[in-house]
Amino acid sequence: MKRIFTHLTIMAALIVVLALGTLWYLSIYTNHNSELIVVQNLEGKIGRDAIKLLKDAGLQGVVIDTVYKDGVPKNTVINQNPVAGLSVKPGRKVYLVINTNKIPMVAVPDLAGKTSLLQARNMLLRRHLKVGKIIKQINASVKTKSDEPVLDQYEAGTTKTILPNTLIERNSYIDLVIGIPADYYDIADSTLSDEIL
Repeated sequence: MKRIFTHLTIMAALIVVLALGTLWYLSIYTNHNSELIVVQNLEGKIGRDAIKLLKDAGLQGVVIDTVYKDGVPKNTVINQNPVAGLSVKPGRKVYLVINTNKIPMVAVPDLAGKTSLLQARNMLLRRHLKVGKIIKQINASVKTKSDEPVLDQYEAGTTKTILPNTLIERNSYIDLVIGIPADYYDIADSTLSDEIL
């Protein structure tokens, strides 16, 4: 009986030592008693500057992706996790998404002879392209002003046709030649921004 009691006492002591050791290890590993750090707002900051700010604050910046976002300066933070204002433990990783410094290329759609002005606008918008100058050209096949067929597509500011599937920078302009009826001057007023050929 004395032997069983001795073994139980040793086992209980080992369990207590293991439990206390585990709690001590977890306290150190998780920085349980550390003072929390408030994550600052990094959006809009240059990527390398954001990483340095995090390091100076006792956090670790990790770039997990680069994407392109219109209207945002190149190489700047566009997303962060955890978000600004959240309190975290020292050494915590803050994941960053950076706006790329390279503007993506997009394929020019096939508009000439296949679309109206309205359809062309929508197709360009979906491809992240913009309608530049609208050039009106009298065409015998056009019967009414509302038809507005696209007759040709030009590189912006030129009279050089831009072929379908040509790769150009996103947000570039495409000038469009639009067909108008022969009696256009009688049925409509031309706007100052449009050219008549």
